[in-house]
Amino acid sequence: MKLIAVDLDGTLLGGTVGRYGFKSSGVEALRQAAARQMHIAIVTGRDLPFIMELLHREGIVPEKEGWPQVIVSEERLIHLLDDEGKYKPETEWNEEVERIERSHFTDIMPGVSALLEGKLSQIDTASRRCEEAKEAGRGFVEVLFSSADTARAGETVIADWLLQSKLPYYTVRNVAGVCVRHSTVGKGPVLAQACQTLGIPTEEALVIGDSCNDLSMLDGGFGFRAAAPGNAEEEVKARIHPTRGYLAAGTFGDGVAEAVYHVFRELQK
Repeated sequence: MKLIAVDLDGTLLGGTVGRYGFKSSGVEALRQAAARQMHIAIVTGRDLPFIMELLHREGIVPEKEGWPQVIVSEERLIHLLDDEGKYKPETEWNEEVERIERSHFTDIMPGVSALLEGKLSQIDTASRRCEEAKEAGRGFVEVLFSSADTARAGETVIADWLLQSKLPYYTVRNVAGVCVRHSTVGKGPVLAQACQTLGIPTEEALVIGDSCNDLSMLDGGFGFRAAAPGNAEEEVKARIHPTRGYLAAGTFGDGVAEAVYHVFRELQK
Protein backbone atom coordinates (compact mmCIF):
# COMPACT_ATOMS: atom_id res chain seq x y z
CA MET A 1 0.00 0.00 0.00
CA LYS A 2 1.59 3.24 -1.17
CA LEU A 3 -1.12 5.84 -0.62
CA ILE A 4 -3.98 6.48 1.81
CA ALA A 5 -6.55 9.05 0.72
CA VAL A 6 -9.05 10.47 3.19
CA ASP A 7 -12.14 12.62 2.81
CA LEU A 8 -12.56 15.49 5.26
CA ASP A 9 -16.14 16.27 6.30
CA GLY A 10 -17.76 13.29 8.00
CA THR A 11 -14.61 11.16 7.72
CA LEU A 12 -11.44 12.67 9.17
CA LEU A 13 -13.31 15.82 10.20
CA GLY A 14 -16.13 15.58 12.73
CA GLY A 15 -17.25 13.55 15.72
CA THR A 16 -15.42 15.75 18.23
CA VAL A 17 -17.09 17.21 21.31
CA GLY A 18 -17.48 20.98 21.53
CA ARG A 19 -15.72 21.74 18.25
CA TYR A 20 -15.67 20.64 14.63
CA GLY A 21 -12.27 19.06 14.36
CA PHE A 22 -10.19 15.92 13.94
CA LYS A 23 -10.23 13.00 16.35
CA SER A 24 -6.68 12.34 17.53
CA SER A 25 -7.00 8.65 16.66
CA GLY A 26 -7.35 9.36 12.95
CA VAL A 27 -4.45 11.81 12.89
CA GLU A 28 -2.17 9.41 14.74
CA ALA A 29 -2.98 6.57 12.34
CA LEU A 30 -2.13 8.77 9.36
CA ARG A 31 1.10 9.85 11.02
CA GLN A 32 2.04 6.22 11.44
CA ALA A 33 1.22 5.55 7.78
CA ALA A 34 3.39 8.51 6.73
CA ALA A 35 6.21 7.13 8.91
CA ARG A 36 5.94 3.90 6.90
CA GLN A 37 6.66 5.91 3.75
CA MET A 38 3.05 5.88 2.56
CA HIS A 39 1.73 8.93 0.75
CA ILE A 40 -1.22 10.63 2.48
CA ALA A 41 -3.84 12.48 0.45
CA ILE A 42 -6.68 14.74 1.55
CA VAL A 43 -9.51 14.54 -1.00
CA THR A 44 -12.33 17.01 -0.44
CA GLY A 45 -14.70 19.53 -1.92
CA ARG A 46 -13.28 22.22 0.35
CA ASP A 47 -10.99 24.90 -1.06
CA LEU A 48 -7.25 25.01 -0.39
CA PRO A 49 -7.20 27.98 2.05
CA PHE A 50 -9.78 26.24 4.25
CA ILE A 51 -7.80 22.98 4.16
CA MET A 52 -4.49 24.65 5.06
CA GLU A 53 -6.01 26.60 7.94
CA LEU A 54 -7.71 23.44 9.21
CA LEU A 55 -4.54 21.34 9.09
CA HIS A 56 -2.56 23.89 11.08
CA ARG A 57 -5.40 24.40 13.57
CA GLU A 58 -5.51 20.65 14.16
CA GLY A 59 -1.75 20.42 14.73
CA ILE A 60 -0.70 19.04 11.34
CA VAL A 61 2.17 21.10 9.91
CA PRO A 62 2.93 19.77 6.40
CA GLU A 63 6.11 21.81 5.96
CA LYS A 64 7.58 20.11 9.05
CA GLU A 65 5.95 16.67 8.96
CA GLY A 66 6.05 16.10 5.22
CA TRP A 67 2.41 15.05 4.89
CA PRO A 68 -0.20 15.10 3.47
CA GLN A 69 1.79 14.88 0.26
CA VAL A 70 -1.34 15.34 -1.88
CA ILE A 71 -4.34 17.63 -1.53
CA VAL A 72 -7.28 17.38 -3.91
CA SER A 73 -9.46 20.46 -3.38
CA GLU A 74 -12.89 21.29 -4.82
CA GLU A 75 -12.97 17.66 -6.04
CA ARG A 76 -10.95 18.71 -9.10
CA LEU A 77 -7.70 20.55 -8.27
CA ILE A 78 -4.44 18.72 -7.45
CA HIS A 79 -1.75 20.16 -5.19
CA LEU A 80 1.50 18.30 -4.41
CA LEU A 81 3.83 18.98 -1.47
CA ASP A 82 7.30 19.92 -2.71
CA ASP A 83 10.71 19.54 -1.07
CA GLU A 84 10.38 22.99 0.49
CA GLY A 85 7.15 22.08 2.25
CA LYS A 86 4.92 24.12 -0.05
CA TYR A 87 1.94 22.93 -2.07
CA LYS A 88 2.44 23.37 -5.79
CA PRO A 89 -0.58 23.16 -8.09
CA GLU A 90 -0.58 20.77 -11.01
CA THR A 91 -1.11 23.83 -13.18
CA GLU A 92 -1.80 22.24 -16.56
CA TRP A 93 -4.35 19.79 -15.13
CA ASN A 94 -5.98 22.34 -12.80
CA GLU A 95 -6.42 25.04 -15.43
CA GLU A 96 -7.83 22.66 -18.01
CA VAL A 97 -10.28 20.90 -15.70
CA GLU A 98 -11.59 24.21 -14.36
CA ARG A 99 -11.96 25.58 -17.88
CA ILE A 100 -13.91 22.51 -18.94
CA GLU A 101 -16.19 22.58 -15.91
CA ARG A 102 -17.03 26.24 -16.42
CA SER A 103 -17.73 25.74 -20.14
CA HIS A 104 -21.49 25.20 -19.74
CA PHE A 105 -22.02 27.08 -16.46
CA THR A 106 -24.33 29.63 -18.11
CA ASP A 107 -26.30 26.83 -19.81
CA ILE A 108 -26.92 24.96 -16.57
CA MET A 109 -28.01 27.92 -14.43
CA PRO A 110 -31.34 28.68 -16.20
CA GLY A 111 -32.25 25.00 -16.43
CA VAL A 112 -31.75 24.42 -12.71
CA SER A 113 -33.59 27.65 -11.89
CA ALA A 114 -36.57 26.41 -13.91
CA LEU A 115 -36.53 23.11 -12.00
CA LEU A 116 -36.50 25.03 -8.71
CA GLU A 117 -39.63 26.86 -9.78
CA GLY A 118 -41.32 23.60 -10.76
CA LYS A 119 -40.53 20.00 -9.84
CA LEU A 120 -37.96 20.73 -7.14
CA SER A 121 -40.28 23.10 -5.28
CA GLN A 122 -42.87 20.32 -5.22
CA ILE A 123 -40.33 18.02 -3.55
CA ASP A 124 -38.98 20.61 -1.10
CA THR A 125 -40.38 24.13 -0.82
CA ALA A 126 -37.14 25.19 0.88
CA SER A 127 -34.90 24.04 -2.00
CA ARG A 128 -32.71 26.82 -3.38
CA ARG A 129 -29.57 27.59 -5.32
CA CYS A 130 -26.33 28.14 -3.45
CA GLU A 131 -25.23 31.77 -3.08
CA GLU A 132 -24.67 33.31 -6.52
CA ALA A 133 -21.21 34.65 -5.70
CA LYS A 134 -20.08 31.28 -4.34
CA GLU A 135 -21.32 29.46 -7.44
CA ALA A 136 -19.62 31.95 -9.74
CA GLY A 137 -16.36 31.58 -7.84
CA ARG A 138 -16.45 27.79 -8.03
CA GLY A 139 -17.85 27.61 -11.55
CA PHE A 140 -20.56 25.04 -10.89
CA VAL A 141 -24.16 25.00 -9.66
CA GLU A 142 -25.31 23.61 -6.31
CA VAL A 143 -28.87 23.11 -5.07
CA LEU A 144 -29.46 23.02 -1.32
CA PHE A 145 -32.33 21.07 0.23
CA SER A 146 -33.74 20.93 3.74
CA SER A 147 -32.83 17.27 4.31
CA ALA A 148 -30.90 14.37 2.86
CA ASP A 149 -34.17 12.64 1.93
CA THR A 150 -35.48 15.53 -0.18
CA ALA A 151 -31.99 15.93 -1.68
CA ARG A 152 -32.10 12.30 -2.83
CA ALA A 153 -35.43 12.90 -4.58
CA GLY A 154 -34.23 16.22 -6.00
CA GLU A 155 -31.05 14.65 -7.32
CA THR A 156 -33.11 12.26 -9.44
CA VAL A 157 -35.00 15.18 -10.99
CA ILE A 158 -31.82 17.10 -11.79
CA ALA A 159 -30.11 13.98 -13.16
CA ASP A 160 -33.07 13.30 -15.48
CA TRP A 161 -32.93 16.86 -16.77
CA LEU A 162 -29.19 16.59 -17.44
CA LEU A 163 -29.74 13.36 -19.35
CA GLN A 164 -32.37 15.02 -21.54
CA SER A 165 -30.22 18.12 -22.05
CA LYS A 166 -27.28 15.93 -23.22
CA LEU A 167 -24.88 18.18 -21.34
CA PRO A 168 -21.72 16.30 -20.19
CA TYR A 169 -22.49 16.84 -16.51
CA TYR A 170 -23.70 14.67 -13.65
CA THR A 171 -25.11 15.12 -10.16
CA VAL A 172 -23.26 14.42 -6.96
CA ARG A 173 -24.98 14.60 -3.58
CA ASN A 174 -23.28 15.44 -0.30
CA VAL A 175 -25.95 14.94 2.39
CA ALA A 176 -28.48 17.75 1.67
CA GLY A 177 -26.65 19.45 -1.20
CA VAL A 178 -26.65 18.41 -4.86
CA CYS A 179 -23.93 19.74 -7.15
CA VAL A 180 -23.88 19.64 -10.94
CA ARG A 181 -20.34 18.69 -11.96
CA HIS A 182 -18.62 18.03 -15.27
CA SER A 183 -18.00 14.39 -16.14
CA THR A 184 -14.21 14.85 -16.00
CA VAL A 185 -14.17 15.90 -12.33
CA GLY A 186 -14.92 14.11 -9.08
CA LYS A 187 -12.86 12.53 -6.33
CA GLY A 188 -12.31 9.26 -8.20
CA PRO A 189 -10.97 10.54 -11.53
CA VAL A 190 -8.94 13.34 -9.98
CA LEU A 191 -7.30 11.08 -7.40
CA ALA A 192 -6.55 8.59 -10.19
CA GLN A 193 -4.81 11.42 -12.07
CA ALA A 194 -2.79 12.28 -8.95
CA CYS A 195 -1.76 8.63 -8.60
CA GLN A 196 -0.65 8.59 -12.23
CA THR A 197 1.45 11.71 -11.65
CA LEU A 198 3.08 10.08 -8.61
CA GLY A 199 3.54 6.72 -10.33
CA ILE A 200 1.33 4.91 -7.81
CA PRO A 201 -0.93 2.11 -9.12
CA THR A 202 -4.52 2.74 -8.04
CA GLU A 203 -4.77 -0.77 -6.60
CA GLU A 204 -2.03 0.24 -4.14
CA ALA A 205 -4.14 3.10 -2.76
CA LEU A 206 -6.66 2.96 0.09
CA VAL A 207 -9.47 5.52 -0.02
CA ILE A 208 -11.71 6.35 2.95
CA GLY A 209 -14.98 8.30 2.72
CA ASP A 210 -18.46 8.56 4.16
CA SER A 211 -20.81 10.28 1.73
CA CYS A 212 -22.20 9.91 -1.77
CA ASN A 213 -19.79 12.47 -3.18
CA ASP A 214 -17.05 9.99 -2.23
CA LEU A 215 -18.54 7.15 -4.27
CA SER A 216 -16.52 7.78 -7.41
CA MET A 217 -13.40 6.79 -5.47
CA LEU A 218 -15.09 4.14 -3.29
CA ASP A 219 -17.10 2.10 -5.80
CA GLY A 220 -14.15 0.23 -7.34
CA GLY A 221 -14.34 1.92 -10.73
CA PHE A 222 -10.73 3.15 -10.52
CA GLY A 223 -9.36 0.11 -8.71
CA PHE A 224 -8.80 1.73 -5.30
CA ARG A 225 -9.09 -0.25 -2.08
CA ALA A 226 -12.01 1.31 -0.20
CA ALA A 227 -13.09 1.83 3.39
CA ALA A 228 -15.80 3.75 5.20
CA PRO A 229 -16.26 4.84 8.82
CA GLY A 230 -19.23 3.62 10.83
CA ASN A 231 -21.11 6.90 10.34
CA ALA A 232 -21.09 6.59 6.52
CA GLU A 233 -24.34 6.95 4.60
CA GLU A 234 -26.14 3.69 3.91
CA GLU A 235 -25.68 4.13 0.14
CA VAL A 236 -21.94 4.25 0.71
CA LYS A 237 -21.85 1.18 2.94
CA ALA A 238 -23.82 -0.74 0.32
CA ARG A 239 -21.27 0.08 -2.40
CA ILE A 240 -18.16 -0.97 -0.49
CA HIS A 241 -17.02 -4.21 -2.13
CA PRO A 242 -17.27 -7.06 0.40
CA THR A 243 -13.90 -8.59 -0.53
CA ARG A 244 -11.83 -5.50 -1.36
CA GLY A 245 -13.40 -3.04 1.06
CA TYR A 246 -13.55 -2.43 4.79
CA LEU A 247 -16.45 -1.13 6.87
CA ALA A 248 -15.21 0.24 10.18
CA ALA A 249 -17.22 0.06 13.37
CA GLY A 250 -15.69 3.30 14.66
CA THR A 251 -17.04 6.64 13.48
CA PHE A 252 -15.20 9.60 11.96
CA GLY A 253 -11.47 9.59 12.88
CA ASP A 254 -11.86 6.40 14.90
CA GLY A 255 -13.09 4.69 11.73
CA VAL A 256 -10.18 6.13 9.75
CA ALA A 257 -7.74 4.73 12.31
CA GLU A 258 -9.47 1.36 12.25
CA ALA A 259 -9.20 1.14 8.46
CA VAL A 260 -5.54 2.19 8.45
CA TYR A 261 -4.58 -0.34 11.13
CA HIS A 262 -6.50 -3.01 9.21
CA VAL A 263 -4.20 -2.31 6.25
CA PHE A 264 -1.16 -2.53 8.54
CA ARG A 265 -2.25 -5.96 9.74
CA GLU A 266 -2.79 -7.14 6.17
CA LEU A 267 0.70 -6.01 5.21
CA GLN A 268 2.19 -8.03 8.06
CA LYS A 269 0.66 -11.29 6.88
